[in-house]
Amino acid sequence: MKWIKRLFSLIIVLLVLVVVVAAYLLISFDANDYKDRIEAEVKEATGRELTLSGPIGLTLFPSLGLRLEDVRFGNAEGFGDEPFAELDVVDVAVAVMPLLRRELEVQRVEADGVRLNLARDEQGRSNWDDLLERAGSARDEAVGANDEERTETETRLALQRIDIAGISLSNSRVHWDDRESGLQATLEPFNLQVGRFRPGVETRLDIEAVLRAEGGDLPEPLELALDLGGLLNADLLNERYSVRRLSATLGVDGGGLQRAAGMTLETDLALEMADAMTLRMERLTLGLADVRLTGFAELSDLDSEVPQLRTELRTNTFNLKDLMADLGLEAPETTNPDALSRVALDLSALGSVQALNMDPFVVTVDDTILNGSAAWDGRGERPLIRFGVAGENLNLDHYLPPAVEEARTEGGNGDGDEDIAIELPLEALRSIDVDGSAALGRLDVMGMVLRNIELQIRAEAGDWNIEPLNAEAYEGELTSRLRLDARHDAPRYELAADLQGLDIGALLEDFQGDDARLMGTGNLELDIRTRGERLSQLKGALNGSGKMSFEDGAVRGINVAQVIRRAEARLRGEQLEEEEPNQTDFSELTGSFTIRDGVVRNDDLAASSPLLRVRGQGQADLNDETLDYRVNTTIVGTLEGQGGRELDDLRGVNLPIRITGSFTDPSFRLDLADALRGRYEEEARERARQEQERIRERTDEEQDRLRERIDRETEGLMDRLRRR
Repeated sequence: MKWIKRLFSLIIVLLVLVVVVAAYLLISFDANDYKDRIEAEVKEATGRELTLSGPIGLTLFPSLGLRLEDVRFGNAEGFGDEPFAELDVVDVAVAVMPLLRRELEVQRVEADGVRLNLARDEQGRSNWDDLLERAGSARDEAVGANDEERTETETRLALQRIDIAGISLSNSRVHWDDRESGLQATLEPFNLQVGRFRPGVETRLDIEAVLRAEGGDLPEPLELALDLGGLLNADLLNERYSVRRLSATLGVDGGGLQRAAGMTLETDLALEMADAMTLRMERLTLGLADVRLTGFAELSDLDSEVPQLRTELRTNTFNLKDLMADLGLEAPETTNPDALSRVALDLSALGSVQALNMDPFVVTVDDTILNGSAAWDGRGERPLIRFGVAGENLNLDHYLPPAVEEARTEGGNGDGDEDIAIELPLEALRSIDVDGSAALGRLDVMGMVLRNIELQIRAEAGDWNIEPLNAEAYEGELTSRLRLDARHDAPRYELAADLQGLDIGALLEDFQGDDARLMGTGNLELDIRTRGERLSQLKGALNGSGKMSFEDGAVRGINVAQVIRRAEARLRGEQLEEEEPNQTDFSELTGSFTIRDGVVRNDDLAASSPLLRVRGQGQADLNDETLDYRVNTTIVGTLEGQGGRELDDLRGVNLPIRITGSFTDPSFRLDLADALRGRYEEEARERARQEQERIRERTDEEQDRLRERIDRETEGLMDRLRRR
């Protein structure tokens, strides 16, 4: 047993000797004496200058520790004299005894005042490319092909044994200078705190950062403020990384926003890198003002050229106008002040940024629910949008500007002086192509109601066509096509419509917002075109043609029978007291018209009833809203059917009625004396002819008696003369 005691005594002596030697080395060794050598080794290994201006603190036992202060690391050639990296203080300590067991136990990692200057030149070369090349070459030299598998296995085992007491990174700054795109970005301050870190075990993660950027594609400087927290789990062995219960707030200011905005993010985030790189966000909640977007999202193949996306997202019901106001954007004025107050989205998406399919999606806007599918294809010259959408009803009038509604219902430009601008996003219309279809149970537009609508929309480089547009409208059938050509500075419009079996009175009453001037059932064809950016321009450039044919209706605003009666009463010196409906009934009305620069011309109006025959011609100027029209009326029956006493003495006489004035206050004039003058002159000539005929028809006996009388009187006169 004595040898055992001697052995323990020897071990104790050796341990004391080791402690004494270690203490001596710690006391006598000064790492600062090796600064020049360290700087030279770094220069040889990286090709860059390392400057150790501050003291070097080194501990060897019981932990291997290193503390550096005031360190500068040079930049790559061609990127200026600005250092690639600087740091004020970095302090790292690793337990020695676990290292002997091939375990990494880091007692602390603390850094303060770390500054990185990252850059890319005009040719796309980054200022860290040379470091990556040298690191790759050094690794290839250090690890031979024969023991690569062994080294990888040992590395994987070593990853499982990492234990870091905590990581603290404070007052850090990262600057990005992209000379290729012109973007300048600075991340400052950047603070990172990680609790005790062990692979596969959750630990606390906190990040605070502020990013400022300008240039590049940014319309104005942008600032982002990030505050993030969660439970980090890094499985280094299986290359799986996650942050559970991640909670982040993001403040955005500038970058084109009129007002600073705040966003919140809550999710369980997971990143897998073992095979294909995949990022998943489960239980995702994204908040912006009063909007909440929930669901999940997955990005796969992140290490490929075309990452893939799979997501299901939905929003709460939010007020779009309030959201725009919160973002500092000007909300559109709408005829219905409550429009856009209830908006919601629900969609599923699959694909990539280049080609994305949304199937299905549901969009809710107020009382309208639209559902269908859509696809985005960005691989062509312009993005192509395909869609198929269906819904029960949509009232576009709720979303039109109030000025448009006023102009429609008042029949002009509002107060008469204001000219309404028709503002279209021309650049957006030119930048995309569209191929889609839509079906609606009901559509309200410009006061009119269409039902069972089916349409196809196609657009290419700003040339938008809706063809066909079929619907049921006012007891009839509508077949039409629309075109918007946004390729020009002043957009151009075309409309071709064929309405069969149309109740024209109901349509005009809805469109005008008051009583229609034309009533009846029949057909209407239109083929018109115009251009411009304001309502006055659209009127002045309106051209086209059309024709109509209606039955069993009436023209409101003029009672032809009443106009004739009043004129006849004035001619007799009387005053007509009868009150009748201010309309002219017809059994049939036909006509065609042309439009030239906003002037509507008609020369073949024909209307008939059992009482009247009407022919009309003239024009209506949409620019100044004036009328100049002539109606030639012939009475073919009794006017009693039009509500009044008969005027049989005017039957067959052409009675011209002149219509002038404005659309809102037209005047009607009939000069009955002129119309009847010819008839009276003819009657006078007939009476004279009849008197002459009576004279010619006298008998020869009357003529003989007259001659005898004349002879007797002549002889008597001669006798009296002779006696004298």
